[in-house]
Amino acid sequence: MTTSSPSSGAARTALTATEARVADAFFERLFPADEHGPGARAIGVLDYVDRALAGHDSRLVPLYQTVLAAFDASARGTFGHGFAELRSDQQDALVQHLSEGRLGNALSGEAKAGDAPPGDGLSGDALSGEAMPGDAPLGEALLGAEEQQLAFAQLRAHLQEGLFADPAHGGNRDAAGWRLLGHPGVWLENSAEENLSPEPVTKGGIVRTLADVVDALPHDEAEEAWTREAYRNAVSPKATDSADEVDVLLVGVGAMGGLVAQTFAEAGLTVVGLEAGPWRGKDDFRPDELGDAYYARAGLGPKFQQETPRWRQDADDAGSQEATFSLGRMVNGVGGSAGHYGAWLRRFHPWHFRPLTRITEQYGRDILPEDCTLADWPVTYEELEPYYTRLEHLIGVAGDDSNPYVERSKPLPMPPMRPFSLGERFRTATEARGLHPHPVPVGLNTVEYGGRPATTYSAWSNGLGTSSGDRWHPGLGPVPQALRTGRFELRTHCRAIRVLLDSTGAAVGVEYLDPHGRVRTQHARAVILSAYTYENLRLMFVSADGKHPDGLGNTTGQLGKHYMTKMFAHVNGFLPDVYLNRHTGPAAQGMVLDDYVAERFDFAAHGFVGGATLGAEQQFLPLQISRECLPPDVRPWGRSYRAHLLRWQHQGVVRIQPDALPYAGHFVDLDPRHRDRSGVGMPVVRVTYRLRENERRLAAWMGEQAAGILREMGAATTWEGPHFTGVGSSHDLGGCRFGEDPADTVLDPWLAVHDTPGLHVYGGAAFPSCPGINPTLTIWAVVLRAAEKLAGDLGGSVV
Repeated sequence: MTTSSPSSGAARTALTATEARVADAFFERLFPADEHGPGARAIGVLDYVDRALAGHDSRLVPLYQTVLAAFDASARGTFGHGFAELRSDQQDALVQHLSEGRLGNALSGEAKAGDAPPGDGLSGDALSGEAMPGDAPLGEALLGAEEQQLAFAQLRAHLQEGLFADPAHGGNRDAAGWRLLGHPGVWLENSAEENLSPEPVTKGGIVRTLADVVDALPHDEAEEAWTREAYRNAVSPKATDSADEVDVLLVGVGAMGGLVAQTFAEAGLTVVGLEAGPWRGKDDFRPDELGDAYYARAGLGPKFQQETPRWRQDADDAGSQEATFSLGRMVNGVGGSAGHYGAWLRRFHPWHFRPLTRITEQYGRDILPEDCTLADWPVTYEELEPYYTRLEHLIGVAGDDSNPYVERSKPLPMPPMRPFSLGERFRTATEARGLHPHPVPVGLNTVEYGGRPATTYSAWSNGLGTSSGDRWHPGLGPVPQALRTGRFELRTHCRAIRVLLDSTGAAVGVEYLDPHGRVRTQHARAVILSAYTYENLRLMFVSADGKHPDGLGNTTGQLGKHYMTKMFAHVNGFLPDVYLNRHTGPAAQGMVLDDYVAERFDFAAHGFVGGATLGAEQQFLPLQISRECLPPDVRPWGRSYRAHLLRWQHQGVVRIQPDALPYAGHFVDLDPRHRDRSGVGMPVVRVTYRLRENERRLAAWMGEQAAGILREMGAATTWEGPHFTGVGSSHDLGGCRFGEDPADTVLDPWLAVHDTPGLHVYGGAAFPSCPGINPTLTIWAVVLRAAEKLAGDLGGSVV
């Protein structure tokens, strides 16, 4: 019989000694030791889990208690011994059944050896021999099938974190998980030679952790002193509030509000910015994948996580569930999610501003799917082109002119990111197909620019913020410039709860909670909602009054309608003879195709409406490696999973960013039952969305192209990820459409709310369509254009 490690009996904070023994044995079966190196036990997964349950994940303690009790009960009822004392093949039988939602059923002879994929060694006698005919399977009454599968997924996520998160979180003992992978850990610089190396880049076998590099992170004493002073000013809102009207009130000083704060302040206007999150200096960003990355704990966005939207597929669904995300849980703080994003700053093509006209003229309106509400924009590419150009030079965008589908009036200010192995193979394969790959334009310094250093090509980038300042965000430029005018007051840790209206129904200010939880008011001539899509819409709904009983901007029933989100998909490939070294650069190091989003792409010939970007990019961190989708013949635990992870250096991926059409049946409203977890108890928004047949056909065809490209890149095998990857994506657009006619839009072409004078909405909620291109630069262009007009309308001086 198997015995547990003495470590499982060590003093525990969250688990009892019995629970610890079961958990220790369970995790070892999920990731067993073998002749090539340690397993979960030696790497310290149980230590990590116990610490997590005592802290960040304390809400999961009841789940663990239930699952571990059910596991042990099933083991005793079937085999006559506790789970930790069973043979490994018997343990594997129980683990498999938990993963399939069958724990407690079929444990007395129904399962066969063939239930396990080849190579995992689940023997047939695991489910017979020691089981007594009269034994009733236990655990069945404790957990239903779906609950079992969800529980398994959560425990497996904890396994991955205990194996591959930074040792600072309690697992990955002595970086043993990273050493097993052959991943060098937290290196903040990579060379051009390493980007293209044909051999694995191991940094001479030196593995660095967060503790090894924290003292080496850039430290700017002058900025730190200035930040401390700005912070002291920010957290002490004036004692008198309602009497002090300002010209402009920004609700959110993130990516959008942070950009335009400078525009209004430099126009001579008085501005207050309310930001729910903190001010972060460069020193506050750390290369901590588990703690900060949006696909892990997302520690940079605690408010966003407290108010996670609900989701249902159709309007007649009685219930809802917590929303899932492909890319995006957002950042709360000055500069917003531009502080941690991949910095891809691409332009839409001219035809993307007249999609309805182009499609109906070429194909007729009947080609659009039923329920589709596609519309043209109230602004043209030509009108936005000067703003695109100004932003590219304000930010510092790196790229070249090799994209034949976009013309600029002025070249980009910096050369593109360096070539890299996966990207060069992608370039060669796609050029052979007659396509036009090009380096993605990014807001990351390839040379010193704007007083900020050139990138050192750290892979600890996307999702983590920048400690060096090589990646621009509004907190590094426009917000400090606005503060220095003396006309901008930044108030951090202040949360808006309602838009204030006068007797005529015009917006005159905001009610908010200050850092001490006191209710405050701030009046303004112009109120701008400049948070993320979900929060902007929520504030408009909860601010309903007698003149706007269904919410602000909702006189004609358009608020929340035409919601769009990206279904980021991907195809993976195994290139057995190639070391790709995707850990030697950031996600900003990318090669993309615009051919399938170009006006000349004949999507109708392939049976769908729309297009997509295909691309290859860098950045492969340890948790990312553990969570990439698996080939169909690899079980998500056990020896085959372990062996698959150790082949990560040979794994390439082509990512697919598709268009998303708007539909009448896709919308955002307030959930009638669920409230946020902030302590305020505001309603959360509810997203109604399902993946339509048109989008499934689009994803399938793009997947075929991506698989073919990977094979031409040298892949021996390819496998496709899921088409539905989360109802939230960080490209969540629509819900507050802008246009000329109030009958079918919420905002006018300048982002002012039709039915609520004095109220404006700055963000992607205004978009009438959602091309398969990163939207950030276009949102900024639309917002900057609107801000300059509003500044002039308020009597400001706009240069």
